Amino acid sequence: MKTNNSPKKIRITFVVVGLVTAIVLTGAGSARAATWTQKADMPTARSGPSTSVVDGKIYAIGGVTAYRGTDLATVEVYDPVTDTWTQKADMPTPRGGLATSAVNGKIYAIGGGSGGLRNKVEEYDPATDTWTEKADMPTGRIWLAASAVDGKIYAIGGGPSGAMVATVEEYDPATDTWTKKSDMPTARKILSSSVVNGKIYAVGGQSPSVFPAFPTVEEYDPVTDTWTKKADMPTPRNWMSTSVVDEKIYAFGGNTSRGGNPISTLTQYESATDTWTALDDMPVRMGGLSTSVVGGKIYVIGGTSASYPYSQSLSTVWEYDTGLTVSSPDFNGDGIVDSRDVSIMVDHWHTDNALYDIAPLPFGDNFVDVQDLISLSEYLLEELDDPTLVAHWALDETEGDIAHDSAGDNLGYVFGGPVWQPAGGQVNGAIQLDGVDDAIIAGLPLNPAVGPFSVFAWIQGGAPGQTIISESNGPDWLSLDPVTGHLMTELTKAGRGAAPLQSQAVIADGNWRRIGFVWDGLYRTLYVDGVAVAEGAQDSLANAANGLYIGTGKAMAPGTYFSGMIDDVRVYNRAVKP
Repeated sequence: MKTNNSPKKIRITFVVVGLVTAIVLTGAGSARAATWTQKADMPTARSGPSTSVVDGKIYAIGGVTAYRGTDLATVEVYDPVTDTWTQKADMPTPRGGLATSAVNGKIYAIGGGSGGLRNKVEEYDPATDTWTEKADMPTGRIWLAASAVDGKIYAIGGGPSGAMVATVEEYDPATDTWTKKSDMPTARKILSSSVVNGKIYAVGGQSPSVFPAFPTVEEYDPVTDTWTKKADMPTPRNWMSTSVVDEKIYAFGGNTSRGGNPISTLTQYESATDTWTALDDMPVRMGGLSTSVVGGKIYVIGGTSASYPYSQSLSTVWEYDTGLTVSSPDFNGDGIVDSRDVSIMVDHWHTDNALYDIAPLPFGDNFVDVQDLISLSEYLLEELDDPTLVAHWALDETEGDIAHDSAGDNLGYVFGGPVWQPAGGQVNGAIQLDGVDDAIIAGLPLNPAVGPFSVFAWIQGGAPGQTIISESNGPDWLSLDPVTGHLMTELTKAGRGAAPLQSQAVIADGNWRRIGFVWDGLYRTLYVDGVAVAEGAQDSLANAANGLYIGTGKAMAPGTYFSGMIDDVRVYNRAVKP
């Protein structure tokens, strides 16, 4: 925690306290206005490319020179950090109207193209810039959608040139095999699909025999192999693209009818409430575009703005910042607004840092000043209902085998016989674990890959090799190095080159320590008692789909169980800055 006792900072703080009674706020957090930024053009203009993300880079694959134009084999990769494009090895089979998905650091190009090529599947390895032919898709089709869940890819809809199908087929890259699944209720092509909380949403599309596009949204659950009808889009659309940020689906552009002109419509779907919201239009009208997410921002790539027959394709790239990053007066994420949060804000005085620009509502004014301090002081010494806190296991129970989540619905199930310590924690009570078989199992409150997130906990005790928080069959989120006992994390990107982040911080010294991991979309940081102890550049994290363990490692192996007390575990969908 930074401290500064300069006269200027003390003087400002007194002014804030004197004015606090005149200020009334409506909420603890604020979202910022969504913004569009044009980025470096894609080298090859094209409509209907498919894009996928590996290691924080976007791969634009295939497409056509124009509607009913030449199929392309072109592969170009975009790096959002440097705003640059690089040419890669061509796809062996030129194809437009294809779909791509990434699994375990490799991209699978599925369907599309002409004639008998529409069942073609080819695997691209970005690490070696090479292509490998894989098992053909059973049902050849063009203008299909594809999404990956739990390491398997689901090819949905599409069809031959003048028809469409409701077919769903599951591809397992591990075995290079295809499995037939339940048909989609509405047969359609030129649709889009996105994944939220392990379910696939098939959005929009077109029937060759029906002039208007479909507003249809249907949800597929891979676990039960069932489909559920959801609320229609406000605007029927085909040849559009969807992407997910903060568990919300954003639907970009497209056409409202077969042969209709591209539109600039942008809408947002909230799966939790099954509702659609109209947002401000895109800067230009686009159909046949593709979108991908890196670091919580959506990149809109290629397509066409031309009228039918869409004779000219685009090379443009637009970055869309949803503005959903929420600022909370609890800057250090400890559950209460106090002098430490005031100090943090003053450390960013007269900057445009969005994390601390909380006034005036709703979006701030791009300047941290006395208005923000006045707003902050309204919450001094108050506990907050923080909208960015997605899970909070206070561990204040006095008995029983349930650890309650006060921020969400992820009950923790306690096993092994740990001892509740109602008065022995750092923040009220805590749970004492024996290092042998005590632990807590809970649901996964968020997917770390979706956007910035943070996880914090108080601990006392521990030993080398033991784990505080882990993902079942995934990475250890917070653990002690097996040799040194230093704080470390295995949260990292997918694919080759992934590496843990290790600190030199000793935390198993018998004292209470507040430890944490923060990913802001570009950097991983480990914290101990409000001080950054390790940091490394990281523009993506691997997807997660399994539950959490508190007090043991990812495989519950002997030696990974934590010996000591754990208190006040918090998970945020923002980058907390202690």
